[in-house]
Amino acid sequence: MSDFKRILGYEYLKLFRRKIIWITLGIMILLSAFGICISDIGLNSDGQNIIQYIHENRQKELEIAGKPVDDVLFEEYKDKEYPHGLKYFLSCLLPSDQIQTKNITEDNVYGERKKMLNRYMEKYKLREGEREYWENQESRIKVPFTYEDTAGERKLSEAFYTMAVMQIIFVAVAVPAIFAEEHFRKVNHINFCCKYGKKTLYAAKITAGVTLSLGGTICLVLACVIPVLILYGFHGLNTQIQMIYPACSHSLTIGQVLAIQLLILLTAAVLESAFAMFCAEKLKSSTGTMAVMVGILLLSMAVNIPDQFRMASRLWLCIPSNALAIWNLLDCRLIPLFGKYFTQMQLLPIIYVALAALLAVGGYRGYRRYQAVK
Repeated sequence: MSDFKRILGYEYLKLFRRKIIWITLGIMILLSAFGICISDIGLNSDGQNIIQYIHENRQKELEIAGKPVDDVLFEEYKDKEYPHGLKYFLSCLLPSDQIQTKNITEDNVYGERKKMLNRYMEKYKLREGEREYWENQESRIKVPFTYEDTAGERKLSEAFYTMAVMQIIFVAVAVPAIFAEEHFRKVNHINFCCKYGKKTLYAAKITAGVTLSLGGTICLVLACVIPVLILYGFHGLNTQIQMIYPACSHSLTIGQVLAIQLLILLTAAVLESAFAMFCAEKLKSSTGTMAVMVGILLLSMAVNIPDQFRMASRLWLCIPSNALAIWNLLDCRLIPLFGKYFTQMQLLPIIYVALAALLAVGGYRGYRRYQAVK
C-alpha cells in the first residue's frame, strides 16, 4: 500500500505543476459562478443595485411562502404584480397574454398541466405500463401545490447543465496528460521499469485521474452553490419539484432532485476521466483526446435525435451534458428492465460507474501489453 501511495503522490506532483490545469479550472469556476445571476441582470430594468433588487424580490416571494397555489392566491394578486417565482410557474403552463390579464383560475392552471402531461405521453408514445407508472406517481402529488420561494433551487438546478459542460472541458484539458505525457516526452520506458510493476503504476494513474476530476467537479459545484446561497438562499428544498418544473409527474421534492443531479454529476466525472485516460493511452496524445471529448460535447449540444427513434434518442440523452439538463432528467420516457420500469435518473449513476470500470479494465489490458520503443 505504501508503494501505491508513493507512486500516487508522484502523479499528483506532476499534475499540480501543470499551470494549464489551474488556469482551466479557474476559468471554468468563474464562468459557472457568473452564470448564476446573469438572468437577473436582464430582469432588473430599473437600473437599481442588483443585490438590492434580488433581496427585494426575495422578500416578495417569502410573503406568500406556504400558501396554496389556488383561487385565493390568484384573487389576492388581481391588482398586484406576481412575484417572479409565481410568474415563472404560471408561464410554464399558460400563455403570456392570459398571465398579463390575470384571467387565471385554479381549475385552469391544473387543467392545463394535465393536458400538458397527456400531450407528452402522446408525443413519446408511452406504453400502457409506462402510463400506469406515471398515474401512480401522479396520485402521490398533493394538489393544489404549496408555494415556496424556490429561486435559489431553480437557479442551481439549471446550473447543473452549465456545470456538466464545464466539467467535460476541464477533464478534457487536465486528465489526458496523465497517460499521454509519458509517450510525448519519451519517458514511458523509464516508467515501465518501475519496480512495483505496471499494475500498481496503472492503478495510481487511474486514481489520480478520477480524484482530479472529482476535485474539479466539487470546485465547480461550490462555485455555483455559494453565490446561490448568498444571493437567494435555499428556502424551498422540501417543495415538490412541480413548482419549478410543472411538466413532470415525479413525486419528488426539489431537494431530492438536486441531490440526484449532484450524484449524476459526480459519477459523470468518474466516467469522463476514465474515458479521457482510455483515449489518451490509445491515441498517445493529449490533443487528440481533447479533440474527441470536445467534439462529442459540441455534437451533443448541436444535434438532437428525433423522438421517433426511441432507443437512439434515449442513448443520446445519456451523455452527461444532455442528461443533467432538468428538462431531460425529468423526461417521462421510462426504461424497461427485468419486468419493471425505471427512470433515467435511477439508472444513470450505475451505468456511468459500470462504463468507467469497463474502460479502466480495457485500458489496462492495452497498457500491460504495450512495449516502449526508443
